[in-house]
Amino acid sequence: MEEINNFLFSGKSCGLKKNKDLDIGLMLSEIPLRVSAVFTRNKVKAAPVIISKNHSKNIIRALIVNSGNANACNGKYGILDAKKVLKSVSKETGVDEKNIFICSTGVIGERLNVSLMEQAVPELVKSADRSGFQDFAKSIMTTDTFSKTVSKDVMLDGVKYRIIGTAKGSGMIMPDMATMLAFIFTDISLKKEIAGEMFKECVESSFNSITVDGDTSTNDTAAFFYPEENSPVNKAGTNYNIVKKALLSACFELAKMIVKDGEGATKVIKISVLNAYTKTGAKKIAFTLANSLLFKTMITGEDLNWGRIMDAVGRAGVRIKPYFIDIYVQGKKIVENSQSSGKISKNLEKSILSPEEIDIKIDLKCAEASFTVLTCNLTKEYVDINGSYRS
Repeated sequence: MEEINNFLFSGKSCGLKKNKDLDIGLMLSEIPLRVSAVFTRNKVKAAPVIISKNHSKNIIRALIVNSGNANACNGKYGILDAKKVLKSVSKETGVDEKNIFICSTGVIGERLNVSLMEQAVPELVKSADRSGFQDFAKSIMTTDTFSKTVSKDVMLDGVKYRIIGTAKGSGMIMPDMATMLAFIFTDISLKKEIAGEMFKECVESSFNSITVDGDTSTNDTAAFFYPEENSPVNKAGTNYNIVKKALLSACFELAKMIVKDGEGATKVIKISVLNAYTKTGAKKIAFTLANSLLFKTMITGEDLNWGRIMDAVGRAGVRIKPYFIDIYVQGKKIVENSQSSGKISKNLEKSILSPEEIDIKIDLKCAEASFTVLTCNLTKEYVDINGSYRS
């Protein structure tokens, strides 16, 4: 069970979702917290993103989040509605509005039903306790098929601490960031400058290294909550590396769960571009392939048409040696020096592409830079889900 010192959680159904699933969650902290957060780079930002980006400079004592409605593209009413929710939480908890973090996820362009949320807040606050994390995790889900949680124990100077986290995301997934919410909580005291730098690096290697469909949302938020007083971590010490390793592991596991739960997905695909001239170039090639619909459907059909991989590498617009590329699928060299390495039978193709996790390596043989991206395949179910999302 994901319990952690000083953090209380709850999740309820207030009616924002038509199916009556949990749709409003709360985190209350018994002590002052700091937050380091990374937000969407979409220029159209939801009201809670605008508010929380401002509040992230302050001490944080509570987090209120809803699913079922993104509270995005509602003009001035988006901000007003979000502030009404903050006022309701503030009234019930005694926490100043400026010390509350707020997030929303769901349908864009529909007014938030504030009254439903206001009615739920008193019970949400009353029921918050250390055992409520699973309900909190379920309350942030939209098209997710399972709740995504992670827990890590961390030993520092003989004292055991914890990192726990949850994320939601299934479709509209693409840096920077994705239609995802991710919340990481720890009882390890960290200086804000150190935590911010650490979390940003971890996000870059996890949540910002995945894609389901190439779409970036208006509400994307990843937030890391932690106390700040009497920190046992400084950047020069071994504790820093211990905490960063555990934090990265937590972020990466959640990111992989998002890809695995990609809308209609049946396979997770790991794409590693190796020996590029620059990391930026390797990243561009990896994402060009990861977002290729031809490639993603090729994986679904278990048809090893490697020309689609070569095409994506070439059209990424990155400096390469076009006649020296090697491609490996599940460890088997498929392409050598940009040509077929030998005829592959249909039965072998099927066996290579049938596993639920597919590993693809593209060796550019140019220099030493590399980048890895996680993505998923594309199935008919993705169209079914998104063709009737609002209903």
